[in-house]
Amino acid sequence: MIHNYLNPWAGPSEPKEYSRNVNPIEYNGCQIFRVHQTQFDVVKAGVCISQRGGLEGAKKCADAVSDLMFPSFHDVRSRMLETYGYI
Repeated sequence: MIHNYLNPWAGPSEPKEYSRNVNPIEYNGCQIFRVHQTQFDVVKAGVCISQRGGLEGAKKCADAVSDLMFPSFHDVRSRMLETYGYI
């Protein structure tokens, strides 16, 4: 199954939407897509809200915004700093 989600960081020459042909991990209200061996995209409400270098980091991002219906990257950033002391 193909999954599509928005790329909020897209520049003029970058894709505005990602398409993935992998099944995501459903975790705490988010979908986590393995993009490469160690890269994971965290998606909520059809928008990529974070790109992480490991599954545990992706799960921490999902945990940080689990109470928000439509979080942004800025929400992830501030909550990660508040909760874990790093982005």
